[in-house]
Amino acid sequence: MFKNKINYKIYQSKSINNEEFYQIIRTNLHTYNRSKCEWIRKNTEEKPSKPNYHNFGIYDCEKLIGGVVGIIQFGWYFLEEFWIDEKYRGQGIGTELIKNIEKCAIDNNAIGVRLNTWSFQAKGFYEKMGYKVYATFEDCPPGTIDYFLKKKF
Repeated sequence: MFKNKINYKIYQSKSINNEEFYQIIRTNLHTYNRSKCEWIRKNTEEKPSKPNYHNFGIYDCEKLIGGVVGIIQFGWYFLEEFWIDEKYRGQGIGTELIKNIEKCAIDNNAIGVRLNTWSFQAKGFYEKMGYKVYATFEDCPPGTIDYFLKKKF
C-alpha cells in the first residue's frame, strides 16, 4: 500500500482525548465493517449509533441488590455485566432476570443472548437456563477459565 517508508509514532491512548479517540476509531471501523458485511450494511446506519443499552436493576425496597448491563448489537443481546448480591442468591431472582433479558432480546428482534462467565462464577446457572459454551479462554485471569456462552432463540 505505501511505496515509501512512513514515519509514524504510537501513543498510548491515555495521552489522547478518549471520547474523541473512541469516536474516530469506532467510526472508521464501522465504515470498514459496513463495506465488507452485507448484514451490517443493511441493518445499521451509515454513522455508528451509540450502543443500544438494555439494562435491568433489581431492588429490595429502595436498595439496589443486583442488575444487568447489556446491549443489543448485530442481532444479539450482549450480556456484559450480571450481578446479584450474595445475600439474595438462590431465590430465583437470577432466573427471573434472565427471563426478562431474553424477553427484551426477542422484543427487540435479537436472535439470541451472548455472555461470558469465569470458572468461579455462574457457568452451571447459565447452562441450566439453556446456554451452551461455544468457546473458552484459559488463564484469563491466571488460574481461571473464561467461558463464552450463547443461547440462540
